[in-house]
Amino acid sequence: MPGVSIPLFSQKCWSFTLRRHEEYKRKINQILLLSENDPNFRLSKKDNPDEAVSLIDHTQTNVYAWKSNWRLHEHFTIFNELCEDLKPCFTQIIKEEKIKDTSEIEAVDCWVNQYKKGDYTVSHAHEPNGWMAVYFMNIPKDTKSVFRVFNPLGTTYNSELPENCNALDVKAKEGSILIMSGSILHEATTNTSDETRITVPMNFRIYEKFLPKIKNSETNNTVSVQESHDPI
Repeated sequence: MPGVSIPLFSQKCWSFTLRRHEEYKRKINQILLLSENDPNFRLSKKDNPDEAVSLIDHTQTNVYAWKSNWRLHEHFTIFNELCEDLKPCFTQIIKEEKIKDTSEIEAVDCWVNQYKKGDYTVSHAHEPNGWMAVYFMNIPKDTKSVFRVFNPLGTTYNSELPENCNALDVKAKEGSILIMSGSILHEATTNTSDETRITVPMNFRIYEKFLPKIKNSETNNTVSVQESHDPI
């Protein structure tokens, strides 16, 4: 008796090519040189210019590598421009996924990870109700490091279909941007190159500015079985 497959839930990852990659790479490298030349280099806080914070974040996180301050887009124009450049990408995703209540696209965090040889990031997720983006700014050609994304369903099969695997390895190209839900577990495997691997991760919120938050109990999302192979 033939059956019909019913799509239940899905998670997607979008890839974009950054048109201003060479410009961003050059200007961001200039900022990174500030820290290299002066490890004590400080940033003035936006809300309190008299109080300074370090360009480097010394807090131990999931990143076992050099990591910058979390909110570079609040201190440097080039990082703010990068976040703004990504907003049309989110507009495309909103249209494709028919996401509601999306008048605001806000960059929450923007930082730099510098992976020297042997550095890596352990498996982690970002904001569960937000979105994350990663700009692959400098990717050594000889590195075996990959951006690994884990199956959010947690169950896998002995299958040839990639969506049934436990994890997918993304060999991202330099100058590319990946965008996905902040709830998806991911990691950066060990950089095997003598050249530094540099990424710029970002966190975004998409929301309706003038709409009160709706409790989960007020929504009723259902799936109906149809005798069709068309997506439900």
